[in-house]
Amino acid sequence: MYIETKLKQLGFTQTTPIQDGVFKAISGRKHIVGLAPTGTGKTHAYLLPILSNMDFSKGEVQAVICVPTNELVIQVEKMLKEVEKDVVVRAYYGGSNRQREQEWLEKYQPQVVVTTPQRLYDYVVDQNILKIQTAKYFVLDEADMMFDEEFLSILDTILPSMTKAKFLLFSASITQSMEPFIKKYFGSYELIDTFKSHNLKIEYQLLNIKYQNRLDALMQVLENINPYLCFIFVSKKENQEPVFQSLQEKGYSVVSINATIGVKKRSKIIEEINALKYQFVVTSDLAARGLDFKISHVIHYDLPHHLEFFMHRSGRTGRMNDTGVVITFMTVDDHRKIDRLKKQGIPFKDYTFTRDGIVKTRVKQNVVSDEEKAAISKIKRPKKVTPNYKRKNAELVKKAKQDIRRKQAYAKGR
Repeated sequence: MYIETKLKQLGFTQTTPIQDGVFKAISGRKHIVGLAPTGTGKTHAYLLPILSNMDFSKGEVQAVICVPTNELVIQVEKMLKEVEKDVVVRAYYGGSNRQREQEWLEKYQPQVVVTTPQRLYDYVVDQNILKIQTAKYFVLDEADMMFDEEFLSILDTILPSMTKAKFLLFSASITQSMEPFIKKYFGSYELIDTFKSHNLKIEYQLLNIKYQNRLDALMQVLENINPYLCFIFVSKKENQEPVFQSLQEKGYSVVSINATIGVKKRSKIIEEINALKYQFVVTSDLAARGLDFKISHVIHYDLPHHLEFFMHRSGRTGRMNDTGVVITFMTVDDHRKIDRLKKQGIPFKDYTFTRDGIVKTRVKQNVVSDEEKAAISKIKRPKKVTPNYKRKNAELVKKAKQDIRRKQAYAKGR
């Protein structure tokens, strides 16, 4: 009943597949691994059932939510407070007032902790002032963005003490680095894979710029689109500032956000982006990690160093049934990565620059005429299939087509 009431208060008329799966599974005994595209209501999928099972009269830690970035900590804390005003929640991240938090923790314990891995380690292990042993839930959100050796060592230090907790892991995919961890701590878990259930309204435009300068190509693209809000992802740090300055010089309403900007300044920029102060945002992969903006266009200025980030970048648009356009630049050096993304199921549509702007590339169809079919049917098949039969037969078919087309061309020329 709690969940239904809160969904109505939040204005949700229907739930998403990941929400349905978690709502049903969370009361079971097994730990949970949830796989879902970004922008499908994943955060509320775990916040609502966790809050519904909390005892607000107890002054102890009942849930720990671990996310990869400072911005996500702030966002999840905000969403949590929107759902439940009575909950005692503390957000720990880089840039927060550590002295004040330490003094508070010496007297009290929060009911819900939202934090980054490093801050969790600082308060639980280094200072031993955050008591998470009482927690009933431990959530890893955007997990595929966190898994490296340092993160795994932090978890190995913390998780053995959380014997009462149900573990919930949410990710866009199960990466190779995650598998040993899941096997070690999750055992026989409940897998909720909703990728096939989500029909995202995203068009993936693949723009083959070949040898063209990426910045020139970007300027051409911007002349042909008028986005509600567009994120331009630039992988190389040395390219981010030139791209930002070029857009600024051209008079575009643009801002740059990356890891070198301080937490407070980034938070202010995020507020300004949400208030639609800017039409274009030049960013690194920092902003691909879970932040929720209403974005109409995503441009991959270049492909991410780690291809897992492609989906996180692209997932900034097409969120919660909105439509979106993802434009990806492909040079002659990008074919292998693009092929890998295609194998992963990215439905690219080929586009190219023309005088009329950006247009979809026409696929030439090899139509076989009736005369060609008749000529091919006359090719004799051998009684016994010999080595290289297929190659020899293909050569005969090719010759038959060429002969017919020569005759047709000769007839037209007469």
